Amino acid sequence: MNKTLIAAALAVVAVAPFAAKADENTNQLDNFFVAGNLGQSNYRIGGVSDKTDVFQNVRFGWRWNNIVGAEIGYAYLGKVKNDFDFASVSAKPRVAQLGVNAKYNFYNNWFVTGHGGYLRSRTTGGVTVGNVTASERSWNNGWYAGAGVGYDLTKNVALGINYDNYHIKYGRGGSDQPQTNANVATYSASVEVRF
Repeated sequence: MNKTLIAAALAVVAVAPFAAKADENTNQLDNFFVAGNLGQSNYRIGGVSDKTDVFQNVRFGWRWNNIVGAEIGYAYLGKVKNDFDFASVSAKPRVAQLGVNAKYNFYNNWFVTGHGGYLRSRTTGGVTVGNVTASERSWNNGWYAGAGVGYDLTKNVALGINYDNYHIKYGRGGSDQPQTNANVATYSASVEVRF
C-alpha cells in the first residue's frame, strides 16, 4: 500500500508544474475527455497464454492545456481459460483504474499518448470438473501503463491505436491461498471525445 501512495504522490508532483503553467485565458473546462477502447487481450500467466479474448475500456479524464492530466476508468480484460484432461480453470478480471495521462501532438493532427497508474482488480476464478463448477472472487491492487498513437479527426474527436499492460494479482498471498501474478497485454483501437 505504501508503494501505491508513493506512486500517487509522485504523479501529483509530476503534474503540478503543468497545472501552474495553465494559460489563464484558456477555458480549462474544454479539456475534459471520454475515451473508449475495444480490442484484444493477451494473458501471460506462467505457462498459460490466451490471446483470444475481448478487451473493453472506458476512461474519463481531464488534461491541463490539453497535454497532461488525471483519469479514471474501468476495464474488462476478457477471460483466460486453460483446459486439462479432467478439468478446466478460468479467470475473469475487471479493473477500476486511477492514473495520469498525457497527449502530445507531434505533426499536424497526429499525436502520441501515454498513461499509467493504480488499479484495483476484481478477479473471478473458476474450476470446472465434469458438470461441477466452483468459483471464488479476489480483490487486489496493481498497476497499468500504456501508449498509443492517433489522429485528431476534428477539434473534439480523435481515433487511435493503443498498447496497454495491466499487472494484476489473484489470491490473498497467504500460506492457505498462494497469490498469482499476471500481466495482461491489450491491443486496441480507441475513440476519444473531448468537451
